[in-house]
Amino acid sequence: FKSSNQNLQNLIHSYPNKELWSKLQKYSKEKWDIVKIGFTELPNSLVFKNKMALFRYVLVFMLEMKKDKMDKAPGFEAGEETMRIYASLGETVNDVADWLRSRGLRCQSNHPMGGLVCTPPLAGKSGMGWQGKQGLLITPEFGPRQRLAPIFIEKKIFEYTDNNEHSWIDEYCAKCDLCQENCPGHAIKSKKSIFINDIPTIGAMKTCIDNSKCFPYFLKSMGCSICIAVCPFSVGPKIYSKLKRYIKKKSNSK
Repeated sequence: FKSSNQNLQNLIHSYPNKELWSKLQKYSKEKWDIVKIGFTELPNSLVFKNKMALFRYVLVFMLEMKKDKMDKAPGFEAGEETMRIYASLGETVNDVADWLRSRGLRCQSNHPMGGLVCTPPLAGKSGMGWQGKQGLLITPEFGPRQRLAPIFIEKKIFEYTDNNEHSWIDEYCAKCDLCQENCPGHAIKSKKSIFINDIPTIGAMKTCIDNSKCFPYFLKSMGCSICIAVCPFSVGPKIYSKLKRYIKKKSNSK
């Protein structure tokens, strides 16, 4: 116990621990194909009702859903890919949590299908992307083609990755509407409304999703995912950069 406590004190005093951050990224990538990790402070407002996270700092892990599978949504292949990623990401955060504990950090992993917190705005706060009209996180790497899972840690030993450089996505989504037009459950409204206000970095969590219409169709269609398949951002980094230039050009011409 004394040795473990000393390890923790060493980690705390080494802030920001860039060496451990680099090793964490390397381990997560090589063993679990994790492309990006965010680190931020957890706002209490993003914790689900009657749930509790043990620690206030959070690592957010992102795992890609393969485009060729998701393009076939809704159906078996897209549904199987969705469930595969949920399972793999659950294993990932449990394993990485053990890896962190072996280095003296107290932490709590959270399987993506047993959520304690709302992960899209949390990942947005940590600078990984921005919440799109369909309620999912849109990232430069995969658009909405990823799932997210957190590990809550006791101490602030890494630098926050917070930024709002992806906020322009809101403007593009307002002009696009493909997810809304193609939603079979008619669960995507035309305009976002504020669901949770005053979230640091991102300002507010806004959503167009009617969960009472989305969830039933999601369950009966093996995860639906049509809103992922039709989203232009799903193409990847090249289209992300192209759409960003388009929006910036439009904004500068006003």
